[in-house]
Amino acid sequence: MYRITSFFLVLITALGCLFNGYNPGTTAKTVTDYAAVERDMEKYKGIYSRAGDCGGVPTLFINGEPFPSAAYMTYLEEYNRYEDFAGAGYRLFSVPVLFAGRWISSTEVYKPFHAGIFDKKPEPDFSTLDASINRILAACPDAYIFPRVNVSMPLWWIEENPECTDGTGKRELLFSEKFRETAAGMLKAVIEHINGSDYAAHIAGYQLAGGNTEEWFHFDLNAGCCKNAESIFNGWLEKNYPGSGFSGLPDLSLLKGKGPYHKNEHLARYLEFANSSVAQTVCYLCTVAKRETGGNVVAGAFYGYSLEVSSPLYGTHALKTVLECDNVDFICSPNSYYGIRDLSTDWTEMYPAASVRLHGKICMQECDIRTHLTKLLSECAPEYDKGKNMTAEIWHPLKNSEQSVAAIRKSFSRQLINGNGFWWFDMWGGWYSDPVILADMKKFGEIYASSLKKENRGSVAEVAVFADESAYGYMTECGLRNTAFDRRRELGCMGTPYDYYDVSDFARVYGRYKAIIFLSDLKTLALEEALALCRKNNIRYISTSALKTEYSANELRAFCKSRGVHIYCETDDIVYINANYAAIHSTGAGTKKIRFASRCSYKELLVENGIEATGDALTVRMNANETRLFEITKL
Repeated sequence: MYRITSFFLVLITALGCLFNGYNPGTTAKTVTDYAAVERDMEKYKGIYSRAGDCGGVPTLFINGEPFPSAAYMTYLEEYNRYEDFAGAGYRLFSVPVLFAGRWISSTEVYKPFHAGIFDKKPEPDFSTLDASINRILAACPDAYIFPRVNVSMPLWWIEENPECTDGTGKRELLFSEKFRETAAGMLKAVIEHINGSDYAAHIAGYQLAGGNTEEWFHFDLNAGCCKNAESIFNGWLEKNYPGSGFSGLPDLSLLKGKGPYHKNEHLARYLEFANSSVAQTVCYLCTVAKRETGGNVVAGAFYGYSLEVSSPLYGTHALKTVLECDNVDFICSPNSYYGIRDLSTDWTEMYPAASVRLHGKICMQECDIRTHLTKLLSECAPEYDKGKNMTAEIWHPLKNSEQSVAAIRKSFSRQLINGNGFWWFDMWGGWYSDPVILADMKKFGEIYASSLKKENRGSVAEVAVFADESAYGYMTECGLRNTAFDRRRELGCMGTPYDYYDVSDFARVYGRYKAIIFLSDLKTLALEEALALCRKNNIRYISTSALKTEYSANELRAFCKSRGVHIYCETDDIVYINANYAAIHSTGAGTKKIRFASRCSYKELLVENGIEATGDALTVRMNANETRLFEITKL
């Protein structure tokens, strides 16, 4: 293993949001904080949303009050279940808004969800947008709505601007300045239309979506590395590394090396560029949204999947840039697909959530959970997938209602106890239209609303885990399934909660924890600085390395015990806990025990005539892959 001291790794921990309004080139510290701008309440008809502290957790506030950010969304609006969720008490909804009537990836075999606003020149057509919003309001007249605005370019723009396209020749380069400017102009037009509409007072924020699968991946999944990128990259090098001696595109075949890491600085700098430039585009568009709304509503995006997407070619590994941007209020990801959503695994966030919260951003989770009612797209809406292409295992339904209930309860318990906002993503419609599931949905909303009244909603973890997104610049295909991705199963089963950070935040937080775990075996500058602090302060830690890439749940548990960490469960089951709630998800059938840190009363929440008692522990008999949730009160 070798030591990396290149300025690639220095810069990736220092870059900020590089856009101020429509003018690229300034740093995060000079970006206007539109949340602090005096609000024109008459123009915005009374609505105001922000990210604020609620019980120690960054939380969505609407009109000055913490709001239960449990929401519903579907892609296929004609198959929506808005009335079901409105009937269950939900008031927060999301809805797809498309600049272009195109599929969400570069694949052309699927029908788009609906027409795009800018499909035809010269005038935009907002009729689909208006119909989408009004469809929700017809089911829930007092709804608040987050448009998910997909900023992908229409076909006519691609044909007129071939120099701004990626290697597929079909989609825009995400770091093209012309794309940014065009998307900003279109976004401004959409927000102006919404601000002048009858439903303006229902728009609670904007989720800016773009790139492959709307998650800000390069459409070609190849870092946008093509001839059109060369001049942009050269300009970036001249600005950030004058006199470096590098120019032109790198040799991506070096990523196919035999070892887990490469040593090529030219390639590392291109990967830095390809990731940080996407992050800058996200910051730029969020800044536009904040400016055009006068800072009245929140803005955010999918980004920062350093725990899930191991390829440096996707563009998602510059989270620190996004977290330093004042105009990004929330970060999103789906629940982890680890193990193809194996029911016995912990479905974590795809980003280091503790870092997101540390920077004052709301964690928003997309709970796109397949149920026994899920059908393949080609079955439930064949016009969208005539070729029956979407058939991978991840799209298949669960076996029965019992599995569905357990999976949904597990996901809800995680979001509740971690303080995440979330939405149930009913992709093709009808996935949750089961009486038992809908009854749970109603309970979830009530429990989440009640949780916002708790004095302390923050983490009680005594363990901090650190990944290192800067390492991705040197990672080959051999190293793609790295320890940050693979170790989440064992972490989830070690019997005590943990907070997951990027190592760039180590100096700010390490003193809060009894146990430190590093999941990176490449000694980057960021990791070396963290290890130096451990040595200076005589802090014991464990770390993966080239010689030891795995730790079992038992090994992790034993290390935590040695550091005085309280262990809540000894049986390799998944436990979520904070000061107010405890949940356990069984990885196998049997008797389970949660040992509390102190004596408390506890009451089961999702089961009729469930357990209610007082003590320093609770014992429950469980089936495999079952979830039980309890409200707890310290005595």
